[in-house]
Amino acid sequence: MPIRVLKSFQDDAVKSGVDLFTTAKRLLDAAGADAAGRANAINHNGYLLIEAPTGSGKTLMAGTIVERFSHVEDVVWFWFAPFKGVVGQTAAVLREEFHGLHFRELADDRSINQSRRADVFVTTWQAVATRLKDKRNVRKESDNNPSMDTLIEALRDQGLRIGVVVDEAHHGFGQKTLAAQFFKEVLRPEYTILITATPDDADVTAFEDAMGIAELQRIRVSRADAVKSGLIKSGVKCAAYFVDPEKRALVDLTATALRDGVAAHRTLKKQLEEMNIPLTPLLLVQADSSDKSVDRLKSVLLRMGFTDEQVAVHTADEPDADILALANDERREVLIFKMAVALGFDAPRAFTLVSMRASRDPDFGVQLVGRILRVHRRLQGRAQSGTLPDALNYGYVFLADPETQTGLDIAGQKINAIQTEYAKASTATVVLHYGDGVSGVSTVEANGQTSFFGLASETAPQTTGAAAVSDVATTTTGRVAYIPNFDFGTFFGANPPPPAPGPSANTPAKVCGSPGSHRYQLRPGMPRRFKTQVVCPDIEVTEEECAERFIVSTRDLLEAMKTQVPVERRTLDVFTHTFQQEFDFSADLSPTQAAEAAHRVLCRNKTFDPKGLLQALRRKLQKVMQDETMPEAQAPEKVACFLDVILATHPELLLEAQKAAHAKHAQILAADDLPSELVWAEPLPKSPRNVYGVMPAGLNTWEEPFAQLLDRDMNRLVKWWHRNEPHKPWSVNVLMPDGRGFFPDFVIGIEGRQTEDGGLLADPKLYYQRDDEAPKVLAEHRIYGHVMILSLDGVRWMIVGYDEKAQKPILAKEFRLTDMIDF
Repeated sequence: MPIRVLKSFQDDAVKSGVDLFTTAKRLLDAAGADAAGRANAINHNGYLLIEAPTGSGKTLMAGTIVERFSHVEDVVWFWFAPFKGVVGQTAAVLREEFHGLHFRELADDRSINQSRRADVFVTTWQAVATRLKDKRNVRKESDNNPSMDTLIEALRDQGLRIGVVVDEAHHGFGQKTLAAQFFKEVLRPEYTILITATPDDADVTAFEDAMGIAELQRIRVSRADAVKSGLIKSGVKCAAYFVDPEKRALVDLTATALRDGVAAHRTLKKQLEEMNIPLTPLLLVQADSSDKSVDRLKSVLLRMGFTDEQVAVHTADEPDADILALANDERREVLIFKMAVALGFDAPRAFTLVSMRASRDPDFGVQLVGRILRVHRRLQGRAQSGTLPDALNYGYVFLADPETQTGLDIAGQKINAIQTEYAKASTATVVLHYGDGVSGVSTVEANGQTSFFGLASETAPQTTGAAAVSDVATTTTGRVAYIPNFDFGTFFGANPPPPAPGPSANTPAKVCGSPGSHRYQLRPGMPRRFKTQVVCPDIEVTEEECAERFIVSTRDLLEAMKTQVPVERRTLDVFTHTFQQEFDFSADLSPTQAAEAAHRVLCRNKTFDPKGLLQALRRKLQKVMQDETMPEAQAPEKVACFLDVILATHPELLLEAQKAAHAKHAQILAADDLPSELVWAEPLPKSPRNVYGVMPAGLNTWEEPFAQLLDRDMNRLVKWWHRNEPHKPWSVNVLMPDGRGFFPDFVIGIEGRQTEDGGLLADPKLYYQRDDEAPKVLAEHRIYGHVMILSLDGVRWMIVGYDEKAQKPILAKEFRLTDMIDF
């Protein structure tokens, strides 16, 4: 085996890591049995975080630190791989690289007597961390092997210290995980190395707090150092595709991204062949999480000219030995995988990646880039000397979902932000030598003074919440200043005049509510009845009536006849943060995509039979095309395709036709009179503007705040409001565009509104985005106008509008009471 030679930055990093742990060892030796001294030594110098881009040799640096430090310290190491499927592969790689370490099997080689310095157990957190330790075999006592818990205690009894290496520390090692609990309570290592390409400062801080770490020392490697050394590519270019929202449903961006990815892969393969470099590049294709997505992708790739042997498939949820073997098998040109790419694996042959997954998470972006960032060993010499062509010194990502490009943009900035830095031993803890050869560990205060007599706790005592409140109560006093001439009548409001005795022409006859002791009269001057909207029950709206009102312009027809869809291809250079935009790019229209989108549009309105409606619309469109003397009118399959495109790109045309068909049969009727009084078993809180003068029972957590907002109107725009209960004889029904009815929560009288009684229908919502709620945004009452849909966004009420292009409800603007006048 060739002698391992470290790059200069790797060697500097290793030296700094060994020096750090050597300082920790000296402090631990001096502390002896002093628990506080040991804790300070570990918490200031016993934790090392290695942050470096994928491909820069994180594992090599960590392993070399472990090997070199084990020459001077009696330490046994536990190396945690991120996934159980790669434990064997990790152990094999480490065994091949580091001959100065002794690798043992945790499953069946836990002999205490055979233990010695430089032993390394490779395992995973899943194998050891559990709520009940007897659930894991390695934590059970047996005739031949002690439990892992016993082994660790025995190692310490023999004078051996414990070291831990956590590979991919960002995965499964959060502060509240079972892994962290096992680390803190069982392992309790003196030396810890954490390895990650995706550091999250918030997670790191939380980990420090959970473990009581005073100083987490770091080794950071910049991307520039790794590029200069020929280990990783100089850049990554990421292509995403942007289509006008109304035409998005016509294009299969998955096929578009795959087509471009395959073209890039074949260009790179040809260039390697022309340079006589014996390397077959690998195309990575990440499937989405839907059923049969892998089968669909493989079918497309076979149609593109790949053979069955050239296309490998991996469907496991985690990396394992199979995917690592496939990635290195040069008979394979394409590897389709389904797992989340954040579960990293090595693929040095990979130049190109096509991803069908959608994610804006920067950590996802970091790992996505990492899969194609490595430079293969056969190219590292050229890369380091600067003779590798630019095309081969880049990685290429093609995204089926354009939103993912945002995550990659931020990921590039995060990677660039890491600058090379080497670990430095903390000066906050020192060895002090006293008389008669006695030594100990002490801390150095911020002012430079050394504490000779014991060590202060790292964490200051916390004041409990209860004590904090008590302190405020005992130290803070407040007085209410005397206000002369306080007018109770003005402040609290004058008593309302008593109602006039005797019957009134405006007094309704019915009573609302079950018998009870609390009765609330309908206030004088309030509306007695409202107008409701219904569909005549004797008439059924037909699919033919809807088709008659389906109006298609000549322009819509000509647009539907196009076979290409304009697409903007936006290429991001991930590390230079620059964009290249191509507007003369187009993608093939996908008849399948258009038909699926059209079917969804046809199924939105439950009052029409989708199949019958489709046939009626085809007949209508064929007639329109005949009137325009279009020869395609004689080809039923083309008429069907054009209709699919029109429905997919202009669903509002069908919506208007359905709305018009229902409106023809809609009637406005007077609802029954409101009850003369509201009767309730329990007392109800007062309301200054409710028609009964009380806050009705049964308001939910978003209706009640809205009612309170109406009551607080200082401009007196709100004359009155009524809770519009559903399915009552006096309720107000509104027809939606699909012919169904609903009952808005509130009928409100607005001063200055040009409708009958100044009436406005309002409906506050919690989940306005739901499919069954969306049609309400477009609902309109012939007497009271459009229904105002509102949503509580934190502490603000927002008016919900409708995005015609995206075909979905949106938060349009912040609500003001004055908006109700002209809405």
